[in-house]
Amino acid sequence: MSSRSDPRAKDFTSAFDWPASIDAAGVVTVCDAAGRVRATYQGTAAKYPEPSLPQGGTHIVRLPEGDVSLDNGAPNATRRSAHNGHLDLHGRRYEFLHTRRWRTEVRCDGVRVAVLRRRTSWKFTVRVNAIRDETDLLATVLCWYAVRPGRRGAISAALDGL
Repeated sequence: MSSRSDPRAKDFTSAFDWPASIDAAGVVTVCDAAGRVRATYQGTAAKYPEPSLPQGGTHIVRLPEGDVSLDNGAPNATRRSAHNGHLDLHGRRYEFLHTRRWRTEVRCDGVRVAVLRRRTSWKFTVRVNAIRDETDLLATVLCWYAVRPGRRGAISAALDGL
């Protein structure tokens, strides 16, 4: 999927068999299992590009049927709950609730769809999987790549400032 002529271009995989690729400019392309492009967004364009969005703020995700906004929590938040974000997709509200340092719940209209748990920087597992359809799957995959499971709490943030 990515251009191998640039060493900064990378491919990523998920537990859902929906791959993503990032080019040297930091544009992330998420495809479904059949290889169709399902979403694109601007990731981190740096020496080592990553598919994750910057924490905090609202970001545009381009879908084949139109653009949507992904809220990735409050910028410079100190409490984990202030990092919670949401995505309105196909008439549904998906919430990304960071419940622990390494765990995030994906909820659709208040109903838990998935619990994603981070093992290391890019190794995640799915603890609860109640995905009902492709819209749930797309929201969960966007959480997997763009939001990334887990956020630091207030004590960890304070200790990092020392």
